[in-house]
Amino acid sequence: MRLLFLLVLCAAVFAQPSTDLNQALAASRQRIDSIDTQIIRLLNERAKVVNEVGAIKQRYHAPASAPGREARVLQFAAAQARAPLTAGAVVAIYRTILHEMSSMEASQMRKESNAR
Repeated sequence: MRLLFLLVLCAAVFAQPSTDLNQALAASRQRIDSIDTQIIRLLNERAKVVNEVGAIKQRYHAPASAPGREARVLQFAAAQARAPLTAGAVVAIYRTILHEMSSMEASQMRKESNAR
């Protein structure tokens, strides 16, 4: 019985900070969720434009990859970095975005090419 009481007491003591922590973080987490929703909306918008660019490239028989353009985008993105983000962090994020968008563009161009 004494062990059961001790276990219940320990559980109550350790559960309290977690509940307080969750309450303290709730508003910030809601803001992050809202920002993430906006980021995803903008990424989808960017992806639509990338598909348009792919269609234009296909009409002109141009490759999906444009290394010079990628370098300019990375340079522009790095210049937009503001604390607490560093230019290096922004470049790393944008490298991933550009890689995924380029892959999507190339895949779309292949599908359209095969459909013809």
